[in-house]
Amino acid sequence: MAQFDISAETLRLINESPMTIFVWRAEQGWPVEFVSENVRQFGYSPEDFLSGKIKYEDIIHPDDIEEIHIRFATCIKEGDSNFSHEYRVLTKSGDIRWVYERTIIRRDQNSNIQYYEGIILDISNRKLSEIIINCRNRVLESLASGASLDEVLTHLVKMSERAIPESIGFVMLLDKERKHLIRAISPLLPGFYKKAIESLPIEEGSSSCGTAAYTGKRIIVENIMEHPYWKDMKEFASQVGIKSSCCEPIMSSNNEVLGTFEIYFREPHIPTKEEIEILKANANLAAIAINHKIATDALCESEQKLKGIFNSINDQLYISELNGKLIYVNQVVVDTLGYSKEEILSTSPVDIVTSKYLQRMPELLKIIETKGRAIYETEAIIKDGTIIPLEINARFIVYNGKKMVLSVARDITERKKAERKSQLEEKRLDALVKLNGMVGSSLEEITDFAREEAVKLTESTLGYLAFMNADETELIMHSWSESAMKECGIKDKRFIYPIKTTGLWGEAVRQRKPIITNDYPAPNTMKKGYPEDHVKLIRHMNVPIFDGDHIIAVVGVGNKEEEYNDSDLRQLILLMQGMWSLIQRKQMEDALKKYSEELTKANKGLRSIRRMKTEFVAERMDLFEAEQTECSIMDDETIRVIDDQQAKSIDSVMLNSERLKRLVDSLLYMSLEQAGKIKYSFFPVHIDNLISEALMNLILLIDEKMIIVDTNIPKELSTVRADRDKLTETFINLIDNAVMFTPVGGRISIDLSEEKEHQHIRITDTGPGIQKDLIPHLFHKFYQMEDSMSRRYQGLESGLYISKNIILAHQGQIWIESEMGKGTTFHIKLPICKDNLC
Repeated sequence: MAQFDISAETLRLINESPMTIFVWRAEQGWPVEFVSENVRQFGYSPEDFLSGKIKYEDIIHPDDIEEIHIRFATCIKEGDSNFSHEYRVLTKSGDIRWVYERTIIRRDQNSNIQYYEGIILDISNRKLSEIIINCRNRVLESLASGASLDEVLTHLVKMSERAIPESIGFVMLLDKERKHLIRAISPLLPGFYKKAIESLPIEEGSSSCGTAAYTGKRIIVENIMEHPYWKDMKEFASQVGIKSSCCEPIMSSNNEVLGTFEIYFREPHIPTKEEIEILKANANLAAIAINHKIATDALCESEQKLKGIFNSINDQLYISELNGKLIYVNQVVVDTLGYSKEEILSTSPVDIVTSKYLQRMPELLKIIETKGRAIYETEAIIKDGTIIPLEINARFIVYNGKKMVLSVARDITERKKAERKSQLEEKRLDALVKLNGMVGSSLEEITDFAREEAVKLTESTLGYLAFMNADETELIMHSWSESAMKECGIKDKRFIYPIKTTGLWGEAVRQRKPIITNDYPAPNTMKKGYPEDHVKLIRHMNVPIFDGDHIIAVVGVGNKEEEYNDSDLRQLILLMQGMWSLIQRKQMEDALKKYSEELTKANKGLRSIRRMKTEFVAERMDLFEAEQTECSIMDDETIRVIDDQQAKSIDSVMLNSERLKRLVDSLLYMSLEQAGKIKYSFFPVHIDNLISEALMNLILLIDEKMIIVDTNIPKELSTVRADRDKLTETFINLIDNAVMFTPVGGRISIDLSEEKEHQHIRITDTGPGIQKDLIPHLFHKFYQMEDSMSRRYQGLESGLYISKNIILAHQGQIWIESEMGKGTTFHIKLPICKDNLC
């Protein structure tokens, strides 16, 4: 099973998103190996799954389990790696939610399934919208086709019952005097019950629907048998087997009650938010149908009647001939497109519909002929040139005695935005997953992928990636996006940008924060201008990427159609931090490989010397037995030389083993730090004991280079509050660093003194010294020495980054003093225990 190393920032962004991440074991019931914290939106905690108490199959709606098994088994049988499906799940409280699952089936090299990883997205609101939209389309179609009011309302009731399982729906209308409810419309209610509620008085306490019609407000009754509104009707309710109800008044556009739309449940029940939304939407549709009936009764036959219907609804309605010529549009079309009705009817369809959709007209007519209607998406051109997306529901009608096409159009701009946002979120998650899997890729492949994804996932048209030099004075351009290189006409492109003189692009470094410019052409004092033939910029965002408090890179994107926002910013930071973490991991792997190779080389040398010694001794013994001669002085000298070489090889093996161990320990520290699992155990300790332990640990390295170590440590020093192991490791790192840079036969001095409230430790070597401009950067994880991508590993290998963190955790201080040619001194100050109390 893969282990996921997810940073705290990544987890935060995941848990703030609507998508829940799951990793399932390939076992029966789909036990959960990992789940993100935001599973709590379904009422469960991660521990519910990770403890094994609940398997994922346990929360799938019972009616959907079989279908999921069949589809999933088919996916596996066909060797697919991707599975997606929409189905229902049960929340911990028992509510039903619709989810969209998108899963990757992970296999090993032999195509054996290892595990599944995927995302679960709550699409309940979308499903609810689809139900409501479908109902509305059906009602509008029925109205347009001339269906009677009873037919429309019966259809609405049936759709409500399908959308709300285990419910019984019905509609009642007001009589002419507006004093009673009549004409109970319901396919499921028995005749005796309809007869009992016929002419139900409109007054408070007259069951749920009489009270709703009287108050004009929704009435919810959780338990019919106990509610006072039902005292005269509970016997009938008992015979039908209904236990609870929810009634929505049907209101006209001028807020008058037209009737009631009610649903019954067979158990005591409080309707969910989704059930109320469906009931409310269908009550509104019933109002449209009733208003239509009222309008059609008041209007004349044929064209006037149809026009009245068209102008009483909020969707765009078009009537066109079979060749596309428009004959009639309602007022909503006029208001939406910005043309007058005369302009619309006299214009060519190509002027208001994009050409790619006009080409489909013959195909759509065939669909209407065979299926009775066609539902499709198109684009309309507004008078100012703006294009808006529309969903069209088209069917044939007879208008003025001719066969024509009735098209009901709805503006789906907001839905398209929501879909695009959802798709973008999925792509962003995919990019992070792909980046995390690029362990075997080269640095160039990693940076190119991150740069191009930064452009795509912020919906930009260009981007660039630059790295900082060590002292953060220059931006060194690493690469431009492919699209930018195609557009840019500059022949001699600059690669080094001094921060002091670079304009808006350098502001992210100077201010040490992201800079978003959504109106680039506007005057700005930070801009310095750009060369002729440069890509024209409309919008721009550049973001500094940090490693601790050190800026290591700057990424920029530009020319998004819409304004850059916080979502773009978060995505860019997350993507680039992922890139930098991967680069660090590769550098760690390179360092491990380097020491591993050195250790392998030393081991081979040691084995070669052992074999040489064995063969030499065997040869001498054979000669001695054959000739009965004594071994010569030359033989003894040869043995001594081989022994010396063997000792040196053993020292080399131990040296490289120790350095490899320390690097592995450092990498482990970094991993624990990233996971937030570094823990300290503080006790009073004597510093001199820790220094002695550190020196003993490094005695082989010191002896190998014949280094003289001078220690000046007073007796009876105070104790300090310290984590013994971690502070000892710090001294080992610092003394090892001194040994590394001290020449053979050099000298290292270790001085310890007590200064008021601190103990001051100085570790001085006689090495070559360090350049002053590099000293401030030596405590970073990584720092640059030459070009933007050649980052030495001193900050981690030497343990200076870790040493700094450990000293700071002890509330101490650490710094370096050095002069070229005169050596280096590491200073450490640690607070002492007062009266032996820490």
